Amino acid sequence: SSVSPQSPKKQITLRTSDPSSKKWAELSGGQKVVRTASTGLNAATILVGMAVTGAILTFVYLEVVAPNSVTNWFNRAHDRVKKDPRCVQLLGGGTIKAYGEATWNRWARNRPIAASVTTDRYGVEHLRIHFNVEGDLDKGVVNLHLIKKPGQGEYEYKYLFLDIAGRTRVYLENADDTQQYGENSKRGFLGVKW
Repeated sequence: SSVSPQSPKKQITLRTSDPSSKKWAELSGGQKVVRTASTGLNAATILVGMAVTGAILTFVYLEVVAPNSVTNWFNRAHDRVKKDPRCVQLLGGGTIKAYGEATWNRWARNRPIAASVTTDRYGVEHLRIHFNVEGDLDKGVVNLHLIKKPGQGEYEYKYLFLDIAGRTRVYLENADDTQQYGENSKRGFLGVKW
């Protein structure tokens, strides 16, 4: 009978001299410095991670989810264009795509939305958004101008319109027209109500 050699069994041993397992009172001065530095570095790493996570969540909220974000207003305007029968008639009844400005990147989804926020001398904030729409029949450009007066919480429409080359501009919102003629009044002949 042949005897197979037995492999030596590996044993796990705990070092009792490890400074991390000792109580604070048992540590030497140098070990206390090392443990304090190690704990401080770990705490700083956790705090930096929490700060970065908070900054990312804040950025995502302000840029995408917040009611006054450019992305939110872009989506609202796109929905308005898709639901307006005049726009659907001009662009086509199928899917109406919306996208930002053309860049060197070929991905249609990676096109930035042209937007600017300015404040005039009266403290009124102006948000202007410009984007492209494309349907089965034609394509066009949507312009959106929103204003927020001092003390107001949310923007209100100044204008929202669709321009298609060779066609009449389609206004979905026009505050200048409503202020000049009133919301429910009819214009009459040559701007004079007879």
